[in-house]
Amino acid sequence: MTSLGGKPNKAKTTKGKIESTKGEKMNLKKQIAVIVLALTATTSPVWSQDRQVLPSPTAQNLQGTWRVTRTGVDCITGQDILSFPAIMTFNQGGTYTGYGVPPGGDPGQGTEYGVWQREPGSHNYSNRAVFYSYTAEGDFDGRGEATEAIQLTTADSFTGTGTVQIFDADGNLIATICATSTGTRFE
Repeated sequence: MTSLGGKPNKAKTTKGKIESTKGEKMNLKKQIAVIVLALTATTSPVWSQDRQVLPSPTAQNLQGTWRVTRTGVDCITGQDILSFPAIMTFNQGGTYTGYGVPPGGDPGQGTEYGVWQREPGSHNYSNRAVFYSYTAEGDFDGRGEATEAIQLTTADSFTGTGTVQIFDADGNLIATICATSTGTRFE
């Protein structure tokens, strides 16, 4: 940038502070305006979502986060084998995420992803999820697919029954495990 006399415009300094030239100030103001506009545009949908009517905690709806106790069950005798805690989150729109590691399991492999839906009946739902397993070396070892029928017993509790199918890395079914669960809404 040059002045009318052909000499470069230099920023003025005042007590160690640099003051930009008028053109640089305008450019900076435009940049700030664009940033503010962008932030407003991206946060407005978030704020408007917060204002939407959310289901009341007492509504009979599965949506939300739940503290769960899962119990592995012998599919033939119905005898409980082992129990462990888990977290299950049923998101608006029918997606699901969860985390649970049975005793002796690898804590880094407990993440589950899936879908859920309302089923016929008063307070009935179903859930289907998948999780992956890896060796200690990081190689893919297989997957598990869980299917569960869930019934709300109150607005803040549920029971469930289901099965987990375990597949090896080649997709071969190697085990089927039966399970029950009880959940309490996390608030």
